[in-house]
Amino acid sequence: MKKWVWVVATVVVALLIGGYAYSNHHATAKEYQAAMANGRTAIQSKHYTQAESYFQNALKRRLNDESAQTYLTQTQRFVSGENALDARHFTTARKHYEAVKDTKKGSSVLVTRATAKVKQVKGILANVKEFKKILTKATGENQALNYGQSNTTLDELFNNAKFRQKYYQNLYDQALALRKSNNAGQAANTSSSTSASSSDSTANSSSASLTSSEQAAASNYSGSNEYTVTQKQKEVNGKLITAAQIANARKTISAAGGHSDAMSDQDVRVAIQQASKQKISLAQYTQQNLK
Repeated sequence: MKKWVWVVATVVVALLIGGYAYSNHHATAKEYQAAMANGRTAIQSKHYTQAESYFQNALKRRLNDESAQTYLTQTQRFVSGENALDARHFTTARKHYEAVKDTKKGSSVLVTRATAKVKQVKGILANVKEFKKILTKATGENQALNYGQSNTTLDELFNNAKFRQKYYQNLYDQALALRKSNNAGQAANTSSSTSASSSDSTANSSSASLTSSEQAAASNYSGSNEYTVTQKQKEVNGKLITAAQIANARKTISAAGGHSDAMSDQDVRVAIQQASKQKISLAQYTQQNLK
């Protein structure tokens, strides 16, 4: 009789333990599935840090799970690509994006986004190469004391809307510094030429200290890169942009966060013309293109 009781008790305990183990396994499986689903939703919403946490939680529920690990690694690589892109480490960013793009059995959303990012970075690298080429040319002209020509070359950069994007900030700053150097060189040359002309006129009114080309440059100079500006380039809607308009425009550009102190008069005219052409205010144009 006692033996029979022990057998029954043993069976009951075994059933209880088995039932608990099954229930616990079932609960763990549901938690794993929920974590994976939440992680995919977070990726869709671009909440990558949250996605990483969800996939890490899934790995705690199912150790060494290949799917959870794939999603986690893919997400981490995409975040690393974003950080490298923001830091303007373009080659590193491209490597991370390519790794995400080539991930098998991971997030198709991240594959699509990484594919677009790879294309974007390739375009940025091509632009960097071209912008550096133009900047090098302008630097050489500056070193040869051809300040006006250097500023004309720099206009190729400043008139390109892409050049003002955050990815080229270091090149943009270099170009601004070079233009300031050019403007200072032009001003110094004009001042020197004017003084020499005055001295020569006093000594001998019939002689001139400037060559014909120097005299033309000095006559055309207005404190900024004005040498090669045509009459049409000084107009908006067929009307001449006045000095007062330029002065007011500089105040507007500065108030909107632009670098008006580093802009030549013609740069200001171009900003006025582009704002008019795009039918937006100068302040809006500045925030979109000159910050």
